[in-house]
Amino acid sequence: MLRLISKGFIILIVCFAFSLNAQVINIENKRFLNDTNGWVGNVDFNFNVFNNTQQVLQFSNVIRVQYQKNRSRFILLNDLNFIKAGNTDFANAGYQHFRYNYKVSKWVTLEAFTQTQYNPVLKLDFRYLLGAGPRLKLLKKENARIYIAALYMYEYDDIMNDEVNLYEHRLSSYVTCSFLIFKTIDLTSTTFYQPNIENTSDYRIANDSGLEIHINKHLNFKSSFNMLYDTKQPVGIPDLVYSFRNGLSIKF
Repeated sequence: MLRLISKGFIILIVCFAFSLNAQVINIENKRFLNDTNGWVGNVDFNFNVFNNTQQVLQFSNVIRVQYQKNRSRFILLNDLNFIKAGNTDFANAGYQHFRYNYKVSKWVTLEAFTQTQYNPVLKLDFRYLLGAGPRLKLLKKENARIYIAALYMYEYDDIMNDEVNLYEHRLSSYVTCSFLIFKTIDLTSTTFYQPNIENTSDYRIANDSGLEIHINKHLNFKSSFNMLYDTKQPVGIPDLVYSFRNGLSIKF
């Protein structure tokens, strides 16, 4: 029984780690939706030890900081996650993301970003991104928001056990939306399309969606879906990777 509980615990935290470290990072659900000048942010740090038939170590660090100054907005993100069970590393992944937004008009914002990332479980030893382009606001109301963007992105990939490093030029386009339905249902979704400009048969499609139903003032139902389809995954990694999670949130 203890061995079964131990294995179940490992599977649970590993699945959670994978959901946090997909190869296409969605920062839309990490933006602070305030337009006032100044700093806002949060820092999470977790260290857990579970010891039964084997020792499980888990470490995570999440930083989310945003600074607003008139038309300019700076966003800094850091996400690190490490899980080791016995002598096996189940997860050792993370990313650092910095983004600058400049609001040109009510409907148009210019974005520039840089990102470093690693995920050995998916054979990604190191990835570096640098991009820029316009972000357009299609709709912004109290109960609905829709944005689209088409950014140029330079990408460098160092794949594990592959002597050839990849230098690519991609289009990073996305559409992101959020809806509040009947004041009790929150629906959010972001879809990315990232084709290689020089080889359009090499592309990625990713989706990150969430549903939250406010059952009453103490109970919420949450559901999330994360998907990545990549036509040029490293050898041994499936083209389609996804996760689907459901749960309840209880408030006191």
